[in-house]
Amino acid sequence: MKHASHYRRILIILLACTGLLHLIAFSKSFCDWYTDHLYPYWAEFLGRLTAKVPFVIGEILIALAALLILAGVIFLILLPFLRRKQGYRKFTVGYFKTLLMILCASLLYYSLVWAVPFRGTVLGQNTDGQRTEFSYQEIHALMCYVAEGADAAAEEIEIKEDGSVDFPSAETYRPQIDDALRRLSEEYPRLNGYYPPVKDALSSDLLQRMNIAGVTFPYTMEVLHEKYTAQDPLEGIVTDAHELSHHMGFYKENAATFLSSLAISRSDDPFLRLSGFMEMAYYLQEDYDDARNEYCKAVCAEKGIPYPSREDIDIHTVPKDEIKAKLKEIERLSAEICGYYPMPGERAWAIQYAADNAETEAYEADAHPIDDMPKVNEAIGKAGDIGWTAQSAVLQEDTYDGVVLLLLQYFDGKLY
Repeated sequence: MKHASHYRRILIILLACTGLLHLIAFSKSFCDWYTDHLYPYWAEFLGRLTAKVPFVIGEILIALAALLILAGVIFLILLPFLRRKQGYRKFTVGYFKTLLMILCASLLYYSLVWAVPFRGTVLGQNTDGQRTEFSYQEIHALMCYVAEGADAAAEEIEIKEDGSVDFPSAETYRPQIDDALRRLSEEYPRLNGYYPPVKDALSSDLLQRMNIAGVTFPYTMEVLHEKYTAQDPLEGIVTDAHELSHHMGFYKENAATFLSSLAISRSDDPFLRLSGFMEMAYYLQEDYDDARNEYCKAVCAEKGIPYPSREDIDIHTVPKDEIKAKLKEIERLSAEICGYYPMPGERAWAIQYAADNAETEAYEADAHPIDDMPKVNEAIGKAGDIGWTAQSAVLQEDTYDGVVLLLLQYFDGKLY
């Protein structure tokens, strides 16, 4: 009886602490204070500890958890057949009580290392009063800044006659990523701290099929990247910077994307700068196109000029020649009203393509048994889609797309 009472007491304490912590975490100011002053102790201590292990402990823990759950299912299936054996019944009860205790302790721990930091403000700062609406001219100014930055960085990078580029090794650019993030700590103090090594994922084949380039494990404070994406030098740079931003307490995706691209775009190294600006351009383009299109329509409406919007083109019913003519007219009116379209130039894209080829070559150099298992491949893809959908539901306005607003807010008063 004493053992049972002791077990229940510990269980109640764990659940009560978890509930109280989440109740207090309704206060964003508390979450920010915790992430600024207490979270760094978890991050640095565990980060330094797990850095000594060459493989990803977090992946091992996930596999172990799956095995424990699978074993539990097997024990339940066997229970009707072995229910008369007192020893087996006692073992099964003890097993599930242990699992329950592990689960409750894990919930409290996960709340401390992820849930509370996640529930704070986007950038650890009060953003009340910041603008949320921007004009086409302001978005255009930002797009010009990004395109010019990418082109300037590309000019410093040599492209060989065969189109190849001598990209820096991970050992070369990794310290520069840390340095770029620390420089940004003058504006975002959380970024000033210890950065653990970024490890290759053991499950890279799975992550690659699920479109996951990197992962941060708050449980172990490990940072990993999918090893094939990491072979793309430009993508590898921004992925590592993104995941390291998570590690420093910025767990919202828009915050990590904003901080990582901004930090490396200010680096002294042209490869880092190009990676950062190309990342910004990737997210900005759709919003810029929408803003440019709406601005053109508004100007045409004022002048009484018909504007053949892309939305009016039905590719299923309109002949191809007519579609081409309408697109050409849209392009002409857009250039006439808005001027040139700011995007990174051919040199920047040539370097980007050379970097992409490095990832393709790395993938093709390995054997991939899953490629010969279409049903397994399909199941992995569906699991990835479910994961991305669930993440969007949790993040809401703080998804990757939210980085555009953060960029516009940051450069407000600087570029426009």
